Amino acid sequence: MNFNTINETETAPDATETEAAYKEKALSEFELRLIGDYIHDYCGIFFEDVKIQTLAMRLSSRMAVLDIGSFSEYYNYLKFNPRGVDEMAALIPRLTNNETYFFRETNQISLLISRLKGKKQSGNVAPFRILSCGCSSGEEAYTLAIMLEEAGVYDQRKIEITGMDIDQKILQKAESAEFTAYSLRAADSERTERYFLKNGEKYILDERIRNRVRFLHGNLLEHNIYGKFKDVDAILCRNVFIYFSDAAICSAVESFYETLADDGCLLLGHSESLARITDIFFAERHKNAMFYVKREMCDE
Repeated sequence: MNFNTINETETAPDATETEAAYKEKALSEFELRLIGDYIHDYCGIFFEDVKIQTLAMRLSSRMAVLDIGSFSEYYNYLKFNPRGVDEMAALIPRLTNNETYFFRETNQISLLISRLKGKKQSGNVAPFRILSCGCSSGEEAYTLAIMLEEAGVYDQRKIEITGMDIDQKILQKAESAEFTAYSLRAADSERTERYFLKNGEKYILDERIRNRVRFLHGNLLEHNIYGKFKDVDAILCRNVFIYFSDAAICSAVESFYETLADDGCLLLGHSESLARITDIFFAERHKNAMFYVKREMCDE
């Protein structure tokens, strides 16, 4: 008797079982992509095929909380359950890393401040309006407020700074204005002492700076949210589009175009570009930074 042959036969996978497992895996990936498409349509965050398993891992914790065992069931929960909107709000923070800190890429902000200071007054008393999109926990918006004060722009004109984000919990953190040393890793000791009160492990932002920024819950793809703004002087949307598809970027940028004043400008992250996405903005390049302006203003 050939025992090796018997063992091989007993352990060899059944062809029918292998085919069933393959079909189950394919169905699971299809359902996962349905969720990915739903998330993309909702807020622009896009998971390419090479990152689809990353999405699976990030969904797993929420599925466990809800005791949901399949992507199909979770997709139906998001789309059809009355609590689906709340679930999406809980899911979104798990899809990005909310990486931000004070005084990040300040060359751009310095350039923006010079641009604002150079604007002619011509009797105009309207405030400068600045919108920080995808503001996360507020470090960017508060950095703006600090640097504008240091440059004396508040003495020139009133300034309205608004931070907007889709994540309601991160906005609560922004409004608390309490930070850790990690958020201040790019701040020098002089600025840290001047603008923050250390309380244990927390750094509490000076109330004067805190009161110069307001925060708003909003989805960058919801065009009607921009109706709250008019003739905005600058929009910062830095390191947000790295998560978006080209189509979602184009949609958001069209809203930015309508929201900006004719001489307003758009600031993106250093690794982000509109070059292959839309031509409604023109890239104005400077020595250490760049920003986008409306192309029609350049063509005049």
